[in-house]
Amino acid sequence: MSDSTAIAPAIDPRAFRDVMGHYPTGVVVVTAMIDGAPVGMVVGTFSSVSLEPPLVSFMPMTTSASYAQLRTAESVTISVFAHDQITACRTLASKDPDKFHKVEWETSPFGAPQISGAVAHIHGRISQEIEAGDHFITIVAVDDLAVVRPTTPLLFFQGGYGGFSTTGLAAHVDETLISAVRVAEAARPQLDRLAKRFGCTAAALVQVSSLDQTIGATSYGGDTEVDERIGVRIPLIPPLGEAAVAWDTAQVDQWVTRIYPPDQDVIDGYRAAAEKVRRQGYAVSRVDGDPAAYDALSEALAEYAGSELTPARDRAVRGTIAAAKACFGGSIGGDETTADLASVVVPVFDPTADEKANSGVVLRLGNLPQGVSGTEARAWVTALQEAAAEVTETLRTTAQRDYARYTASDLRNS
Repeated sequence: MSDSTAIAPAIDPRAFRDVMGHYPTGVVVVTAMIDGAPVGMVVGTFSSVSLEPPLVSFMPMTTSASYAQLRTAESVTISVFAHDQITACRTLASKDPDKFHKVEWETSPFGAPQISGAVAHIHGRISQEIEAGDHFITIVAVDDLAVVRPTTPLLFFQGGYGGFSTTGLAAHVDETLISAVRVAEAARPQLDRLAKRFGCTAAALVQVSSLDQTIGATSYGGDTEVDERIGVRIPLIPPLGEAAVAWDTAQVDQWVTRIYPPDQDVIDGYRAAAEKVRRQGYAVSRVDGDPAAYDALSEALAEYAGSELTPARDRAVRGTIAAAKACFGGSIGGDETTADLASVVVPVFDPTADEKANSGVVLRLGNLPQGVSGTEARAWVTALQEAAAEVTETLRTTAQRDYARYTASDLRNS
């Protein structure tokens, strides 16, 4: 028989947080108007409590300054974040005094801010508060609620934000890949010609979401080995993907948010790098920038492509990608004598746009000869740009239907 008076061992706060982090929660923001100004706090402790009467709850820390204001409000609104509202969530979770100027919201019929694009809005009044350790259990009496955007919600898991996949989404993934491969095949003649001419690998990469590209078509010349599979995911995480996003400010803005760990100076540096790619018309990576980091990058990309990552592994992979920064960027100097380039990438421009704009497709040369002159390397760039211009024309004419299907699916923003 156990001794009920035994003292329980102390729980390490770090261990407690780690174990509970393996249980995913939804993410909401609780908002109110206080003295005519919006106030809000992001919480991952929202829960349904009662059907009759309708009650919900959330659990703010007892030391929360935002909650100290919210608890005085006559009414509050709870907005359930959608899976694609990570930026809005992080903005509202920050201490930025202007954060409500940086997200879209409107005043609800009950007088509290409601976040635009949310899955649901729940309106109510704080009716009860129970102190429990370092948190309150706050009960909200529900006055009204509605689903306003029936999409998957934002989740918090292992210290990171994300969504979730369902079986029903598999068909969308298949459709995405098929569409990407069809568009990439428009570059087949150019890829074959480039691979044969330079004895390297030539590939067409197609953007399949706001986060990923995929290899849609490849060709191999010389003695290069077949080492890239069609359909492999390549993340648009700095420093990867400069040529894919550089001609669209909104895509650059989204691209830099994936930097880990986040650092404003690094973000500013990548914005400048994207601007440089836009000016010179190409991006390069170098084997000799940091060989060890390049090897680690290859392993991280293999892990990224191989399976869905947990938030903890996603941060680790993004950290490895960020550590390869020295291998990317810059230009090819005309006076270089022993350039060791890993890849050269140029954009295929949108054939339907009046000005240069991202099409979602880039051409890449890889497995390139090493120790070449800057003049020879520049010849690669010129040939690749000429090929990209031909592909743009193909997308405008003979492949117009495939490209229209690709752009109509809005894959790059999914």
